[in-house]
Amino acid sequence: MDQAASILSDPSNALYITFHPCLAVSPVKLPPRAVFVVANSLKVADKVLSAKYGYNLRVVETLVAARILARSLGLTVPENEKITIREVVGRYLGEGDGVEIGPDALDNALQLLLQSEKLDVLKPNRAQVEHLGVTMTEMVEMSGLSKATFDEVYLSWVDSKWFSAQP
Repeated sequence: MDQAASILSDPSNALYITFHPCLAVSPVKLPPRAVFVVANSLKVADKVLSAKYGYNLRVVETLVAARILARSLGLTVPENEKITIREVVGRYLGEGDGVEIGPDALDNALQLLLQSEKLDVLKPNRAQVEHLGVTMTEMVEMSGLSKATFDEVYLSWVDSKWFSAQP
């Protein structure tokens, strides 16, 4: 997205980029005197060595989080579907296939979800002091899928060397 933003943006607008129901970009007027601060942390990240695993790990984690959220919201998701968080929110709002509800309705829905207890399933358990995330075993359990189905849906399409080393 950063490459698209650098080509499609202009100085007085931010970009709203959506991938659902299709890729679309629209300018969002910035308030007067708005300022963005761009900083370099000087942290070196060797993308050649770690991107494949790190990126795939984040993709798997967000797809599993979407399934867990869908379960919390009482939505039915077919076992073999890799639903996204955006699609979960859309289904929760009754958004039809190929229909875009727009950024304002989406923002309102997210605000309602944040105020409800439906998102608590995605929050870290404060009693687990040793780590804030969940283990692979916990992810499988929370997804509601069998281990074999989970592996087929979420791990079969990525190089799972890294994932198999996780608990």
